[in-house]
Amino acid sequence: MRNNKKFQPKHSRKYKRGKRTLKVRVDGLVPKKYIVFSLRYLDRTQGQSPEKWEDEKILAKAINRIQGFCSMTVNDALQSQVLKIYGKNIPKDSSYNHPKYLDKDIEWASSRIQGRERIIGYLEADFIFNIVFLDMEHDFYPSKKKNT
Repeated sequence: MRNNKKFQPKHSRKYKRGKRTLKVRVDGLVPKKYIVFSLRYLDRTQGQSPEKWEDEKILAKAINRIQGFCSMTVNDALQSQVLKIYGKNIPKDSSYNHPKYLDKDIEWASSRIQGRERIIGYLEADFIFNIVFLDMEHDFYPSKKKNT
């Protein structure tokens, strides 16, 4: 009869659990930090609600765009112009106010969904896009009309 430690009760004093570690692949490359979206700081008092975007048939398009952004790094998104970084101040002619629960030093950013629709937020840790506002009319950072 074989003495097999594998079947000893774990509470036995003789039982010793072995440790295993996973080998970390080190090939000299820095892992890419793909954009991750967070709704933790979504402000429902300004802009539109997700329900309004759903009624206007924009929410599904926004989710599809967000899924595409998640396969990009911040540099990829900036280079392809799907992400804009505005800076620390909300423009004076904006329809939005800085939420009191957010730090004043954040740098505002936006991502275009389609036409005028934008998702407004800020980047944290160089890859987390915290969504703060859903802006259906491009009122966060209004731009001057061209050729009118």
